[in-house]
Amino acid sequence: MKWLLSILFCASLILFSCSTTTEPDDITGLWKSRDEKSDQPRSLVAMYKYKDIYYGRMLATYDDDGNVNDTILEKKNKAPGVVGNPPYCGMDFVYNVVQEENSDEENPKYKGKIIDPEKGKVYTVELWRDGDDLIVRGELWIFGKNIPWHKASKKDLPQGFSMRDIKKFVPEVPEAQ
Repeated sequence: MKWLLSILFCASLILFSCSTTTEPDDITGLWKSRDEKSDQPRSLVAMYKYKDIYYGRMLATYDDDGNVNDTILEKKNKAPGVVGNPPYCGMDFVYNVVQEENSDEENPKYKGKIIDPEKGKVYTVELWRDGDDLIVRGELWIFGKNIPWHKASKKDLPQGFSMRDIKKFVPEVPEAQ
């Protein structure tokens, strides 16, 4: 009987330790970018993984008052800095993002490209999690800026917006002008 109790105790310890191990912070999911000055939302972005590479697709944009301006379902506004002037929404403006090789396993960092859809400039981007925020650092040479994107959920989606499974997204990377 003691033998059975010992096995059950050891098994419960193993199960408990497995359930409390932490996964590295993932960058996939819904994120809301905010204006640095007004703190109003600017865009709703879906970060997704396709063939071990991460992409960020714009799902919605907001006006200066924080109201939904445009969505992937009602594509109104065009990106003047991108070849063909495609709509902002539906564009993968963050692309070719991979985890850095020497990255900390607990808080990995990722590097790739980000395009400014208005100006058509392409920058190196570095991303990492900081709690419920995704820090997005756009860099040009040695200069850069850290911008926090806040974790969003389905309740942050515009009313009537039907969210597709981001695991089924296929990249649509724009070309800068």
